[in-house]
Amino acid sequence: MDFGTLIFTKPERAITDVKYAEERGFSHAWIPDSHMIWGDTYACMALAAVNTHKIKLATGVAIASNRIAPVTVHSIATINQLAPGRVILGFGTGHTGRRVMGLPPVKQAEFREQVRVIHDLLHDGEAIYNAEGMSRKIRYLHRDRRFINLDDRIPLYVAANGPKTLALAGEFGDGAITTGITDAARVGVVRKSIQAGAAKAGRSADQMPIVSLTHICVLRPGEKLDSPRVKAMTGHWVMASFHAIAAGYARSGYLPEAVAPVYKAYEEYVAQMKTPAAERYLELHVGHCTYVAPLEQKYVTPEAIAATTIVGTKEEIVERLRSLERAGLSQVFINPPMDGYDACIDEISRDVIARM
Repeated sequence: MDFGTLIFTKPERAITDVKYAEERGFSHAWIPDSHMIWGDTYACMALAAVNTHKIKLATGVAIASNRIAPVTVHSIATINQLAPGRVILGFGTGHTGRRVMGLPPVKQAEFREQVRVIHDLLHDGEAIYNAEGMSRKIRYLHRDRRFINLDDRIPLYVAANGPKTLALAGEFGDGAITTGITDAARVGVVRKSIQAGAAKAGRSADQMPIVSLTHICVLRPGEKLDSPRVKAMTGHWVMASFHAIAAGYARSGYLPEAVAPVYKAYEEYVAQMKTPAAERYLELHVGHCTYVAPLEQKYVTPEAIAATTIVGTKEEIVERLRSLERAGLSQVFINPPMDGYDACIDEISRDVIARM
């Protein structure tokens, strides 16, 4: 199994954190495209490219509406000129990147069209591009001058949770990125949707990589889920899950019954936020995937940690990951806390990666 990590898109952190993960056995660095909460994806990818040697550099994920498809491809192909053969384009509808602006994810038909254009440009350097009521053939010029690199293949990984979008990964993609994989059964459900899309395109998706965005916390001997260290290592991920439900891009039904009282209390807290309801998304995402806002600390409970995080002793976590690997999961992609990044990377490198 491969191990990836989110990289916070702060330029100086992109220089140091990707190298740190590479040195500790991580195979992939996933660099997000959430422009309202972090810095620029491609600027940080460029810094990572020139300061590392073997780790794969992937957008985690590029958002469909942030750039037109030809710009998305030229951006990732520019990074590929710096790190040839080490680049992956992860591409999604923008659950976080758009919800932070109070917008819904890109609609399915529009997303499919962008995925098609990106697929064609990555493979052939040209595509039929439909825009402004016109249909035009487009082609990257001056490729021999190496402004961009499409000669070293750039895999396209489609980010998806629902069956229709997972099918797009099978139809056009080289891999799929998803969330919420906690057991082998879910891997099977994801694979089935991918295969449906692949069959439509006359392809096979049996070996297509499946990446799960999640988080891992290794318990030390005798340590409990309510220890300050565990809460510091997992709180941002717990609250990211709660934010997702409150913002409408996940369902509370996926949470175990034991978490229902905690989430209900959180819902009541959200209802009392000072921000007007029409602008609540602005306050809702404070700290998202990065740290825990002070007033949200009380919702990081043992029940919430257990429900959202792969947590346990090193032996328990390794066995759980091996089970997922046997079911067909190719990679786990973690979201460390920003303020505990090094400690988190060290822990997973030492206690998990080294034992797999």
